[in-house]
Amino acid sequence: MLAVAAAAPALLAACGGSGESSADAPKLTGAAAEGQRLFRSSGCAACHSVQGEDGVGPALNGLAGGSVELEDGTTVTADDAYLREAITRPDAETVKGFRPVMPRREFAPDEVDALVAYLQAIGSTKG
Repeated sequence: MLAVAAAAPALLAACGGSGESSADAPKLTGAAAEGQRLFRSSGCAACHSVQGEDGVGPALNGLAGGSVELEDGTTVTADDAYLREAITRPDAETVKGFRPVMPRREFAPDEVDALVAYLQAIGSTKG
């Protein structure tokens, strides 16, 4: 769905880097903290910033609950369903201005829940 949400393992692992400094990272607990850990360990931060700068993929802070313009000209709300599909089927829809390069990653359902919780937790921190 989104070339936005999380997990670009092969591409991201190849890119290296974290894209998120510990000093700037929000202090999270529970599922959001687990999502933050997955975001970092899966390489998502190599292409997606949570600090407001677009990279290979769009910045993710402020995404949850916001509007996303897609390449086909439609606008969707980044609700839970959108975020889940963006994480599990990143090629389903492409965010305007970005290429559909995010590879699919097989996350367990609880990992997807954690990544969505993380995106929700940083949803109000638009840079």
